[in-house]
Amino acid sequence: MFRSTISRFQKSVGLTAKRAYSAGTEQPGVQKAAHNLAEEALAQKTGGSYKNKSTLPKGDKKPSKAGGDKSGFLKPLAIGTGAVVGFTGGALFYYGRPFEDGREDRYVDKDPLSAAYHRCVDRYNEFQEKLNNPMWDKLLPDPLPEPYRRPYTLVINLDETLIYSTWDKEHGWRHAKRPGVDYFLSYLSQFYEIVIFTSQSSMNAIPILEKLDPYQYSMYRLYRESTRYVDGQHIKDLSHLNRDLSKVIIMDSNPSAFSLQPENGIPLKPWKGQPGDKGLLEFIPFLEAIALTNPDDVRPILKSFEGKQIPIEWAKREKEMEIMHRKQWEEEQASKKTKRNLGSFLGTGGGVAQATEAPPPSYLDQMRKNIRETFAAEHEQMKQQQDEIMKKDIEAQKEQMRAMKLTVWDLMTKASTGQPLIPANSEPTQPEQQV
Repeated sequence: MFRSTISRFQKSVGLTAKRAYSAGTEQPGVQKAAHNLAEEALAQKTGGSYKNKSTLPKGDKKPSKAGGDKSGFLKPLAIGTGAVVGFTGGALFYYGRPFEDGREDRYVDKDPLSAAYHRCVDRYNEFQEKLNNPMWDKLLPDPLPEPYRRPYTLVINLDETLIYSTWDKEHGWRHAKRPGVDYFLSYLSQFYEIVIFTSQSSMNAIPILEKLDPYQYSMYRLYRESTRYVDGQHIKDLSHLNRDLSKVIIMDSNPSAFSLQPENGIPLKPWKGQPGDKGLLEFIPFLEAIALTNPDDVRPILKSFEGKQIPIEWAKREKEMEIMHRKQWEEEQASKKTKRNLGSFLGTGGGVAQATEAPPPSYLDQMRKNIRETFAAEHEQMKQQQDEIMKKDIEAQKEQMRAMKLTVWDLMTKASTGQPLIPANSEPTQPEQQV
């Protein structure tokens, strides 16, 4: 009975609540009051007024702005423009300041902005010139003292002059030595201070030169770091050699390499690896004659051969000199013969001297013959001595390498076995006390 009473009470309470809710929803005032009550409760929780505020949708991304909003583009543009203007202004202020080395200010009459701009341009050009010039003002040391000094300096190129280089996938770089290089360098080294000047970097050229000239007949070697970079080309500026240009000759297969001093240059035909080439050996008589005749300035002599092949032209001139020498000798013999006949007729002359059939050799021929014979006799002996010295150096290097290997192996063995690296009986020596 008690249970039935409770169930009837629950049904009546639910029916009453249902009727009250349906009646409230039908009245707009009650619905509005309930809505306002909910907003006030939410405002209390959030700590502020909830009205007229929209909440962000759930998720990581914010809603995109409207397409017509350009504030996001103008801000970085303004920052970038300000940075460029600031950097330009700072550069003009610093690099456009007056020169402090005492030079005359050529832009003092211009407005400050234009004067600063021109000073910046001048400083940039000076910087570029320093980069394009050789690393040192004097590429060679001062000439050697007598009797080791050579009267002339011969500058000769490496690529397509002394060697020819090729590359393929199978062998990589290969270098061919031009025929006659050894004799050319060794023979002319007694007359000239030979300088091999290449536009290759020192890292690439040094191993080649060590094999090409193991006896170091070339006294000095210069590389790309010593050239001058002009209009995309490496120029060999002879004015930085620290030598008198009237005594300097440069031989190069690239005439543009000595374009700053063309009066000192001998252009050569590039050697492309042809066997049996005699291009270098053909120049020996001409270079030999210059050293033996000792002219004050080689530039007028080289100028007289401009546009001609020097070996061929020199052979013609030497032939003409021989004809003149013979003609002069014949005239002298004829004059002497007349004097002898007149002396014998007057009874004052002695016996008639027997006339020679050929003139004696000229001064140049005599000097050339003596020097070549002396060189041929001494060259082999000098070469043998140099070979022995090189062998001793190689053996000494090998011995040092063996000693280094044994030392490292001993250290590793002692370290692995736990033995002390320093012997027990070896004690550091105490320095002597000064009295």
